[in-house]
Amino acid sequence: MVTAIVLATALGYLVIAACYLATRWRYARIRRAGPRRPAVGPEDLSPFELGMLAGGRQRVGEVALAELYLSGRAVARGHGMVARTPQGGSPPAPLSPAPFARMLDARLTAGRPVPAEQLVRVAAKGDPAVAALWRLRRLGLFFAPERLRRVGGLRGAAWGLHMLIGVAGVASGGAAVLWAMVPKGERIDAVPLVFAVVLITYPFLLYLADRLIGGMQGAVVAAALVTGAAIPVVPAPRGLAAGLVLLAGWSVLNGVYRWTGGKLGPRTVAGDALLAEARADLPGPEPVDTALRATALLGFQALRRRPRAGRVPQGPACAEFAAVRSFAAACGSGVGRPNTGLGGNFAGDGGSGEWGGDGAAPPAARRRPQPD
Repeated sequence: MVTAIVLATALGYLVIAACYLATRWRYARIRRAGPRRPAVGPEDLSPFELGMLAGGRQRVGEVALAELYLSGRAVARGHGMVARTPQGGSPPAPLSPAPFARMLDARLTAGRPVPAEQLVRVAAKGDPAVAALWRLRRLGLFFAPERLRRVGGLRGAAWGLHMLIGVAGVASGGAAVLWAMVPKGERIDAVPLVFAVVLITYPFLLYLADRLIGGMQGAVVAAALVTGAAIPVVPAPRGLAAGLVLLAGWSVLNGVYRWTGGKLGPRTVAGDALLAEARADLPGPEPVDTALRATALLGFQALRRRPRAGRVPQGPACAEFAAVRSFAAACGSGVGRPNTGLGGNFAGDGGSGEWGGDGAAPPAARRRPQPD
């Protein structure tokens, strides 16, 4: 039985890896056949369109939230909450003609904090975001959905099977803990107590792994650790040893997925070239525009990190950008998502968002740029 499970799972790994490699090869061909030089420059795109190009729909919402904050209409309350700025201070600065920040402003009411991630989703899922997405497609910076449908469908099916095997591995980790903790001579009487202990400890390990590593990879690592710890104490360790090998193979397969581009995004080579040009020449016509463009290129997740050479860019040297950086930290870890994959690493429609908890965050002071 154990041999059959190992062989079937190994065969599944080979099929999934072949799908990852084949879809990456086909995706590279599609990108080579697509637009290679942008028809416009970074100055022809608004900060919101630049955010869509860099990080998808959710990045658009982050730029809108940053504009709302810089205009003096919103303030972070900590723990991922945003509220309307109290009345009585200086009048807020005018918003840009784009409707994104206005949509968020309409959701804020005095005295009622709103989760920052909820505001970001409002801007990300609105019709203006769809209009920005289609403009980027017409400019040749994004592929049309039908160009990537077959590649994305095959890769998505392989990824789904990959995750399903990971879920089975995580469940087997719980079974390994249960098997190891039941005393050999009291397997019936001790079952209720052991179940209680497992339900307390194993979910905590999964939560800890999710905080340290994240995603299914963290859960699989936790399952591998408890499986390896159970091998010396179970009467028949052969099955657990085979499970440990399969969990290691799952992690290797996950590395293949990331090495081949992760979730292949819709950005064309021309879109990559325009982003590189935007990063090389970031300053905008005024400090607020510069801060919004930097937010569009980096995203809230990068803004929360301490700037480090070669990893996290320093960003423009203006007070507005420093204010947005502190605001992003106060909004908590629920806002922002990485953009590390080839072609953007977000879904073909511009991204749907992957949200975590609010997290503990310090409050940020209100900041509004002073008129010249």
